[in-house]
Amino acid sequence: MPLRALAAVLVALLCVAPAQAARPIVDLHKLDAYFALFAADSNVPWKPTSVRLDTYSSAPVQFSVYRVDPRDVLTAGSNARPRAIDTRRLRPVARFTFRPPGGYQFQPNYVNVPLGTAQGFFVVEARRGNVGEQVWINRTRLGLIAQQTPDELFLHGVDLGTGASLRDMRVMLLVNDRFVTRYTGVDGSLRYRGRDRPVFVLAQWGDSVAFLSPLPVAPVPSAVVGVRTASAVVHGGGIVRVIGFARVRRGDALEPASGDAEVSLRDGARILDHVRVQVDGAGAFSTDLRVPSDARSGDDAILAQVGDGVGGASVHVDADAGGLTLDVASACGDDCNPNEDVPVILHASRPDTDLLVTVIRSPHVYVGYTPQTTPWGTTAWYTQRLQAGADGRAEIRIPKPEDGLASTYGVRVQSGGATADTRIVVPTARVTVRLHVDRDQVQLGTPIGFDVYANDVQTGRPSSGRVTVSLSHGGARQEQTLVLGDDGHARGAFHDADLGTNLMLASLDDGSQRALDATQLEVVAQATADARLANSENVTVKLDRAVYRPGDPILVDAQAPGATGEALLTLAGAFGVEASIARVDGGRARATLRAVDAPGALQLGVAFVHDGAVESSTLPVDVDARGRAARAVLHVTPSAQPPAGARLSLSGVYATPGTVVVRFTKGDPSGSALFSTAPGLLQFGVSTAQTSAPESTTWHPWVDSTGEHPLVLEFVRRTEPPPDLTIAQADTTALSWSVHHVDGDEFAVELPSQPGRYTVSVLDIAQDGRVIVGSSVVDLP
Repeated sequence: MPLRALAAVLVALLCVAPAQAARPIVDLHKLDAYFALFAADSNVPWKPTSVRLDTYSSAPVQFSVYRVDPRDVLTAGSNARPRAIDTRRLRPVARFTFRPPGGYQFQPNYVNVPLGTAQGFFVVEARRGNVGEQVWINRTRLGLIAQQTPDELFLHGVDLGTGASLRDMRVMLLVNDRFVTRYTGVDGSLRYRGRDRPVFVLAQWGDSVAFLSPLPVAPVPSAVVGVRTASAVVHGGGIVRVIGFARVRRGDALEPASGDAEVSLRDGARILDHVRVQVDGAGAFSTDLRVPSDARSGDDAILAQVGDGVGGASVHVDADAGGLTLDVASACGDDCNPNEDVPVILHASRPDTDLLVTVIRSPHVYVGYTPQTTPWGTTAWYTQRLQAGADGRAEIRIPKPEDGLASTYGVRVQSGGATADTRIVVPTARVTVRLHVDRDQVQLGTPIGFDVYANDVQTGRPSSGRVTVSLSHGGARQEQTLVLGDDGHARGAFHDADLGTNLMLASLDDGSQRALDATQLEVVAQATADARLANSENVTVKLDRAVYRPGDPILVDAQAPGATGEALLTLAGAFGVEASIARVDGGRARATLRAVDAPGALQLGVAFVHDGAVESSTLPVDVDARGRAARAVLHVTPSAQPPAGARLSLSGVYATPGTVVVRFTKGDPSGSALFSTAPGLLQFGVSTAQTSAPESTTWHPWVDSTGEHPLVLEFVRRTEPPPDLTIAQADTTALSWSVHHVDGDEFAVELPSQPGRYTVSVLDIAQDGRVIVGSSVVDLP
């Protein structure tokens, strides 16, 4: 190529190259349109007010603040979003510009809004170019507390500065698309009764307003039917032993139902067995259901109908296939060493059978508690294929964990269409610890509330002591020590958590042993707001006794250090709300309420005003009355004379005639075989509580006021179905199952003939409508 031509080419390249390099692959200025505005749900006028602005670039944001009527912005409904307002004809009370730091990256910013000590309702608009977002700010010293029951809506107004109850506070209730105006009484409270309930409440006191959308509450059921089984696992061709109870609502109580119970075992729409059995005078029924020998492996439903009431439970069926049956059990029983691999014995009815064993592990051991969702840390732990010997026997060893946590293993054995399941519990100490967080997703800057429970593994009784709780995120670690009460419970909170995944660990030393439990939570930039009254770590409540009779006085002693003014103490249930206003003296308030005979759960609530917010605590009240749930202490006294028998008695509840089921099992039952969860069917929730000024900061998001917002789509691609992490139920064969009709709290039973340690479970279905449970552990020589 001639030199002149080569020079021309180089010049052309030099001229073109800069133009191509100047074109960015991504236009970063598009990130200017990605921003999100949030504001706190409650602001008091004597504290600085700020909004949160999440940005992805450092482009400046123009802010304008307008005073508006809340009725022009707010919409009714707990999940409804507010309306944007047209600001073209409004005059702003403040304008300013904010430039986020950080360049092109996600950055949460807290922007101060210059409102001084002004009270009222404001809208803040943030604009970048032609994109605008609005949030409302309510600068108020008015706090609104609401409790709703099937009979009434109870409202109470407080001054967030002084803690005083607000008399003659104006309250507007949105009922059937129109506002109804009422005023609070001398105690600062208002009760609304009527078939049509308000969907929105707006209260006003001077220049301050407060509002909320009352949470719905379910009506009191007209009938309740409960079903429990002898074991949660049954083999094909076997028998399912069923005990149940039926209650109907008559007046203000749940009483035993009468008539017949239609009980069926179902695999989907297919009815495997069906019986009709008469309900006795205590509203109890018992029967046996036969599982077909060719039943498929899986969870089948047991349904029982008595009159208009329907209840049910599930039982896991281990299938047989072509005459092949499988069995699986722990070789160490209830005394497995947590520092060693767990031996498991397998047995097949045919020699040389190929077996597939899968083990799911949950790093928790629960006593008296059944999780409603898959617990944190549950994972597929172990899988092995092996062949049974000539005698049909085989053995595996489940590898021990190295995390120091207790274990609950779900073991499943398969061969062709035959299956067998069981559950193995391996605690690390004499006691077990359960850690429960209020929410597994927490908003950045809000406290993380949690509860710790400790129970004796063998007896289930509460355990005392000191428990250490830590919160870790990477190299950052926080720690606090709590003292467990006589009920084996303690409550705490962490106030400063890092953005992202955090691990919480609870540790309780029991001499030479240590009980641990752990859970995970996510700290995110924005979480769903929840106005329900939550238990505050600053509030403690003590009652004068554990169990009450109807009409008994309930002496309440509540403390909240730093609280002022007056405290609201309530007892809420199906009957309505009983309220008392008590003067706060040195952060302490006392009041007397009255125990009520009413169906469903009875909830005691205490609310204080502290540092411009409502701090509260709630706890259930146990009333031993007709148609209610009760827990008793079971005493087992073996007989000194043959034949081998024992006398069983229940203490802690008053005695009445009824039907009693007694079961002896090896190991702890689970699922539908848990008697301890049966009374809970009578403790249905019938009240909700919320406040407009919660202790922890809750945020509401922006609404679109103008411009083009980017559309962000998120999805998760799965190449295969998610793994099945269901923990197998415990295959605890009932070695003894007997039904007794008793007249008092003491009765005689036969003991198992074989020596060993047994779990004794008692379900007492009383003629006065109560359902009572008790359990104990007995060692037979």
